[in-house]
Amino acid sequence: MKPYPHLPYSQNSLKVFESVARLLSFTQAAQELNVTQSAVSRQIKSLEQELNVVLIVRKHRSIELTMKGMALFEVLRSNYLELQALLEKWSAPEKKRLVIKSAVSFATRILIPRLMELNERYPDYEIVIIPLIEGDWDLTHEHSDLAIINTRQPELYRGHPKATFLRDEYMAPIYTLSEGQSNKELHEVLAMARLHATDDHLDWSAWLAQEQDNGVKQSRDTSFVSLDLAISACLAGYGATVTDLLLVLPELERGYLRTPNLAPIRSSAWQYFAYIPQQSEISADLLQWLQCLFEKEQTRLLRLAEKYQWKM
Repeated sequence: MKPYPHLPYSQNSLKVFESVARLLSFTQAAQELNVTQSAVSRQIKSLEQELNVVLIVRKHRSIELTMKGMALFEVLRSNYLELQALLEKWSAPEKKRLVIKSAVSFATRILIPRLMELNERYPDYEIVIIPLIEGDWDLTHEHSDLAIINTRQPELYRGHPKATFLRDEYMAPIYTLSEGQSNKELHEVLAMARLHATDDHLDWSAWLAQEQDNGVKQSRDTSFVSLDLAISACLAGYGATVTDLLLVLPELERGYLRTPNLAPIRSSAWQYFAYIPQQSEISADLLQWLQCLFEKEQTRLLRLAEKYQWKM
């Protein structure tokens, strides 16, 4: 049994009819199909006889579609458009993907603001950014082009053939000024409510461990277990947080966030490494881009440190 028993024997007759119905002209259809006008006319007549319906009304200088002709044309047009879209998709060259994995905070504050730069640098690639939680993850079956790891265990990566050290963290307290307020001294910032990016309060604890001479007192604590949320709360004026200053460099330069004058800037237990699972030209170039980026950002941080007399 035929799978589609009501379809005409010649599919070509449907194609000819679609052309005639779309152009409303036997002559133009013949030109489009590169056949004679009489061949077009014969195909239409054969189709009408096979379907036992009138599809086209022939007038002296024009043609019109009957209601059944219009219904058939609409079905054919819809299906031809879908088929054309599918075949275009198949014929289009598949865009290569550049996959970058990093901690959420790094993706949000470093990579996303530079998407335009990345797209211009790699115009033939789709940039794919996969955010992960801070810390170490299983790299046994890593398939990204480059993974940016923020780790408290640098010994796992130092000397590893697929890992490259990128930078240390530069930690200090940050806060935002409310309208009409003047810059705060370090002891005033240390008395503010403390916003924490981790539930173990590690950043504040590590930074405060060397600040005993400042008479640090207990303060209110709020934990977010997310650096981005801690920074957002800081920007909203809900307290101070300790963070890597390179992650908030634009806000420091514009004055949206402040670090007290003479504040010590300390390194933390965390370090950044680039991990390249499979060496390639694109991954090597991306690594070079990151290294140049960090060099420029460290220069910008040094300028701010000189301006505000931060102790580095």
